[in-house]
Amino acid sequence: MATQERAIGTESQINIALAQDTRELSEVVVTALGIEKDTRSLGYSTQQIKADQISQKSEPNVLSSLQGKVSGVNITNSSGLPGSSTNINIRGITSLQGSNQPLFVVDGIPISNDLDRSLGGAGLGSLGAAQTSNRALDIDPEIIASINILKGPAAAALYGSRAAAGAIIITTKSGGSANKKLEVTGTSSFNIQNVYGLARLQTDYGQGTNGVVTTTGGLGDIYTASGLSFGPRFGTTPTLANGLLLTNGNQLPYQNYPNNIKEFYRQGTIWTNGVNIAGGTAEQNVTLSVNNTNQKGITQNSELTRTNVTLGGNTKLLNKLRAGGSINFVQTDQTGVLQGNNGSAFATLSNRVPRSLNLQGNPYIDPVTGANQYFSGVENPYYSLTQNPTTSSLTRFINVANLGYEATPWLKIDYRAGLDTYTDRRKQVFAIGSVRQPTGQVQDQVFYRSEFNSDLIVTAHKDNLFFEGFNASLLVGQNVNQRRFQNIASQADNLTLPGFYNAQNGSVFSNGTGESTSLRRILGVYSQLSLAYNNYLFLELTGRADQSSTLPVANNTFFYPSATASFVFTDALKISSDIFSYGKIRANVSKVGRDADPFVLATTYSSASQGNNVSSIQFPFTANGTNYPGFAISNTIGSNTLTPEFTKSYEVGTNLGFFKNHLNFELTYFYTRSENQILPVTVAASSGFNARYANVGRLDNKGFEGLMNLNPIRTSNFRWDITANFTRIKNEVISITEGVTSSSVNGSAFIGSVPSFKVGQPYGVIIGNALPRVQPLNAAGQPNDPQYVGKYIINPTSGSFDTGIPNSVIANPNPLWQGGLTNTFNYRGVELSFLVDAKYGGELLSFTNASLKGSGNLYETGINRDAPRIIPGVIANGDGTYRPNNIQIDAQTFWGASGGLQSQLNVYDATVYRLREVSLGYSVPTGLLSRTPFGQIRLSVSGRNLYFYAPNANFDPDVNTQGAGNIRGLEVQGAPNTRNYGVNLRFTL
Repeated sequence: MATQERAIGTESQINIALAQDTRELSEVVVTALGIEKDTRSLGYSTQQIKADQISQKSEPNVLSSLQGKVSGVNITNSSGLPGSSTNINIRGITSLQGSNQPLFVVDGIPISNDLDRSLGGAGLGSLGAAQTSNRALDIDPEIIASINILKGPAAAALYGSRAAAGAIIITTKSGGSANKKLEVTGTSSFNIQNVYGLARLQTDYGQGTNGVVTTTGGLGDIYTASGLSFGPRFGTTPTLANGLLLTNGNQLPYQNYPNNIKEFYRQGTIWTNGVNIAGGTAEQNVTLSVNNTNQKGITQNSELTRTNVTLGGNTKLLNKLRAGGSINFVQTDQTGVLQGNNGSAFATLSNRVPRSLNLQGNPYIDPVTGANQYFSGVENPYYSLTQNPTTSSLTRFINVANLGYEATPWLKIDYRAGLDTYTDRRKQVFAIGSVRQPTGQVQDQVFYRSEFNSDLIVTAHKDNLFFEGFNASLLVGQNVNQRRFQNIASQADNLTLPGFYNAQNGSVFSNGTGESTSLRRILGVYSQLSLAYNNYLFLELTGRADQSSTLPVANNTFFYPSATASFVFTDALKISSDIFSYGKIRANVSKVGRDADPFVLATTYSSASQGNNVSSIQFPFTANGTNYPGFAISNTIGSNTLTPEFTKSYEVGTNLGFFKNHLNFELTYFYTRSENQILPVTVAASSGFNARYANVGRLDNKGFEGLMNLNPIRTSNFRWDITANFTRIKNEVISITEGVTSSSVNGSAFIGSVPSFKVGQPYGVIIGNALPRVQPLNAAGQPNDPQYVGKYIINPTSGSFDTGIPNSVIANPNPLWQGGLTNTFNYRGVELSFLVDAKYGGELLSFTNASLKGSGNLYETGINRDAPRIIPGVIANGDGTYRPNNIQIDAQTFWGASGGLQSQLNVYDATVYRLREVSLGYSVPTGLLSRTPFGQIRLSVSGRNLYFYAPNANFDPDVNTQGAGNIRGLEVQGAPNTRNYGVNLRFTL
């Protein structure tokens, strides 16, 4: 409310009526280093998400729960399987080969959000592996009090190079608001999951090719026939010619099983239960939380169990000392299934499950030998699920300790230390007879990560420093960050006993067995000067210098500054209006450095093989009872002259409030330029190497963010709130290095569809073979006939597409814009909230849809199948002119031509509009609870991913098989998304 002033006269009684304050109410948010600041003082854009926006929303992954709620942030799930990783980028991509994931900070301590990938066997790398979690999954949404997103380098400057891609600041719940009493909060949620977003399939044609189903000898063994669905139409009269009449006179069982793929998926469940015990005041408090999540996924052998135990507290001592800390224990166990092309359940579902196959009714495993029972060379999807699982058991501790000393009313000293450490034990097994590893295999891996972080911070603050209304704060700090990584892998091949998945059961151990370790440190010093005049003009200057162990000694210390300013002009100009309530302009400029990965300063050696495609030796090898180790030099030359990558950022924005702050806007424009990228640059093959590390390349981002908060109705009984966000980012690769215009993004990829960065293109475009089209000019430079320009060029012999054009951009995964709209209604304890979000533009290459086309299963392949087809296009006449294509081809040839896995015709517009989240809750009036032990009771129902509309895709395009990382826009026969429904209970005692 606004301050009221009245002159004191002779009245014996003075009546004062509270008046609405038309200025924006002060809001305190947590910024870098856990520093709390008034939002009006910030010269950069941040966005805060409160606990009730992510709690009990039918989503156990805290990152996924942010989808559609934050401007400037792009979040994509890899699939709907339990524990599948989630990619998050803030304000686009700023590093060509480094990590573009933001820094995660919990209670002031940086923690790991790394994704440690497994291998999928058969040389598929991570493309064929089970989807594992990036470690933000270990954070339970129920223990979070707030999340603040620091979007630009200026906002996260004090965190240094670790926060070059932004920062996610998470504050957990404490007992500081319990008003001295001990409060117990219980939560329980139950959700069901159903597969959602599958493409529509045809139901008119079954197994076979060219209208015939041919079994060996005509005896009806369906697994000796083709696994495609280009056979006879259902209801066709059986004959020997079409294969439906067998040579023994019997008829081949041949009927439509319309749900044989849909019924492969089961209904998943998510149970979440927790209790939080908290008590104390802001100065003395303690909290204990125990939460458990148990999720059974939409396929067999897809499960996740997570247990979180957190104990924390704070106290203020008599000698001006403040102490606090927390211990967070996490146990996350995950079981996953293989994905990717060839030898995974999802690959088989898309290309070798005919519409006439009783998938659920036929055995998938030989009861005697344990062998796979299915088409030759193809793994039964149930066999893949049950016989080739991946298991992970992760134990994690996040420990935080802090100590503060208030030396004087204006000077305080704080020290904070934290240790985040986890060990992830994984096992991937391949049964004897599996497609990827026919002789059987056991992979055992142990991932260990440990991160120690400490900050010593001295803060001085003085109000009215030189004159009335001039306030100043000076912060000086020192940081130590150490990260240790170890991966030990054991691979046992050629198993002896079926079903015994112990490494001792193998007979070959030289493939994939090894160890990798790294240790890196950053020492940093930083300072921040904050100035304020009359609480409407603010200036903040920061500077940080880091010394990194991964850079050459001569270049391992680098400095980067930032400056931010904000001006609340409605206060300065004394603007008082019921229409225009609040106005602030802000701007910042910043620079942030990024160091190198470990081991790029020198050329390294590793265990390897020597030879060629005729004969080779894999080290180590054994001969005549003697073991011979061997190491080969890396194909990439290290560099001892590397310097840090640098990103420069410029941002301007405004905050505007109207109608007594019932309507608020936050608008931001930003531009970032990332240079001196640390990349492996191609060198001449005659050197004996493939590449060398160097500082090259430039990557630019510019964009606009908008956030709106509207309160159309606010009465004593009813409230309606609307929140909308909008983001548009344009990204471009400006340069790589002299003579190089394109290079591939780090990670596994298929030849023919390579995620890349290409000069003049947005980051992450997929490069492959483009279908040839008639260009405006012919080879002689003369204009082509305008009616044929842009038409596909058809092969005059086959009637299919002519030879593709290699090294062409076939897909761009970057959306043109994205946004979200949340409506919340509250009436007498009943609250209804729903979130609608959209991504417009961007493209996705779908291997699943390609396979469904080529196998004759996709709905479109059944339309007018018996009619001949002509691919729209032209045929070259040989003299530089063209004629319309008139070559007829059958349906199987037509769909085979467009169904190649990496065909440009399988690139889909990823535009999607989605009803992301709905919740309906009721809080029992406190008056009804007065005679019970309960302080609060809230019941709610929730739903997630309830409906989507993709105007240019026949499936849900909001997936990315690679999950967290720089590769985007690839759906490589992974699992689909899910639709979730749940009921929730929350109560306090």
